[in-house]
Amino acid sequence: MLELELGLISLGGRLSLVPQATVTAVVFGFVYALVAAGLALIWGVADIVNFAHGEYMLIAMYVTAFVASGFGGGASPVVLVPLNAALLFVLGYATYRLIISKVMDAPMLAQIFATFALVLIIRYSALFVAGPTTVSIDNYVFEGQTQLAGIAVAHPEAITGVVSVAALGLLFAFLRSTRTGKAIRATAQDREVAQVMGIDTDHIFGLTWGLGLAAVGVAGTLVATFSPIHPELTPTSWTLIAFAAVALGGFGSVLGAVAGGILIAFVENLGAVLLNPSYKELYVFVVFIGVLLLKPEGVLNRGDA
Repeated sequence: MLELELGLISLGGRLSLVPQATVTAVVFGFVYALVAAGLALIWGVADIVNFAHGEYMLIAMYVTAFVASGFGGGASPVVLVPLNAALLFVLGYATYRLIISKVMDAPMLAQIFATFALVLIIRYSALFVAGPTTVSIDNYVFEGQTQLAGIAVAHPEAITGVVSVAALGLLFAFLRSTRTGKAIRATAQDREVAQVMGIDTDHIFGLTWGLGLAAVGVAGTLVATFSPIHPELTPTSWTLIAFAAVALGGFGSVLGAVAGGILIAFVENLGAVLLNPSYKELYVFVVFIGVLLLKPEGVLNRGDA
């Protein structure tokens, strides 16, 4: 009887944390969605898996940390959002032109090796430049938190969520409303028909890599303001989260990847509160493996580009 009462008390305590976990899940869900959208865009249009997705995010995080440290913190991380987005766009376009375009028509194994080589190049370059230690931003102009109905909302995380939503909105508006965005969607639907219509698909592939990595540039800049940066652990965890979100949403579907990213955040945070916080990554990848086994096309896939 005593054990039952203790169990009920413990359950009640965990349930009281659900509102806080829900708010955290919403914030992280949007940044997961932004990272996953970049991966899904590259995958859906160029039909190639970028295993170095998290490593490119690492570049934006290190640039943010070094600039913030060099200028004593302040608003520099916020200012760096468009600058890192532009930097990662250029790196993405250059990556396609210099490396990926050479293996576009090669066997899938060659494509995998090419992007895995990028993982090693970027990761060990980061280790060489920054060393193996964890880096974090100590001084940030928006430090602190606000209490809303007993729920703590950290300012860096709240700003991350808001800017991530804005970035996702801009990405979807670009894809839906601009001529280049429509060309990207046409290329994703049928590459050969797009070529017949006069679309330079090679240029579109380069733009797609640029846009996909610009998304992680925005995410990396924001996440660096509150999350420690490690050259090996950080990119691995973010790449795996992006793959899990894309798998949930349906491979190549940008809208599905966004929904998958939000769902991943809820699984991670609510699982940590209701079960055991030590295994929150495990809950995510149990869902990931389950989807691959039971519905490999993605549980949220609507067939959108």
